[in-house]
Amino acid sequence: MAKKQDDLNLGKGVKPDTQGKGAEKQGMNKILIIIIAVLLLLIIGGGAAYFLMGGDDATAVAGQGSDVEAAPAAEVAEELEPIYLPLDPAFVVNFEHNGSIRYLQLSLQVMSYDQGVVDKIEANMPAVRNSLILLFSGQDYAALNTLEGKEGLRLKVKEAIHKVVRLKGDKKVDDVFFTGFVMQ
Repeated sequence: MAKKQDDLNLGKGVKPDTQGKGAEKQGMNKILIIIIAVLLLLIIGGGAAYFLMGGDDATAVAGQGSDVEAAPAAEVAEELEPIYLPLDPAFVVNFEHNGSIRYLQLSLQVMSYDQGVVDKIEANMPAVRNSLILLFSGQDYAALNTLEGKEGLRLKVKEAIHKVVRLKGDKKVDDVFFTGFVMQ
């Protein structure tokens, strides 16, 4: 009777341990292949998205025609940090209005994206201050009471600094800001 049971043993000659490990290996291989395929798809998709998103900016700039040359200069200005130079101490000047003496006190800051421009203004500070004092003392009281008058003065200050320091081309004062403006 024992012999009949041996005939019925279908797993005869097969070690029980090796049969379990083979199934586990096949399952692990499938999981590993799936993980690698998903990672490859993510990398390819991310790379394609990066190039497609970056490509839109380049084609937009190229499609502008004559603005192509102006675009790199604008991008450079956007990438650089502004450098501010306070013109201290505050300017105090007097001027005449309708027979009476008026006073103007101004605090200014000059802004440029070029450290060389800021250094050049600092090196010529006595000439810059002299020019600005003469400019401020020649102003009209009524005009300075208006927003247009203040904006006009701001532009004149910028031009005066360019003239005194002899800034040309790309080397320039990008803006001038009033940080204090008192009229009496």
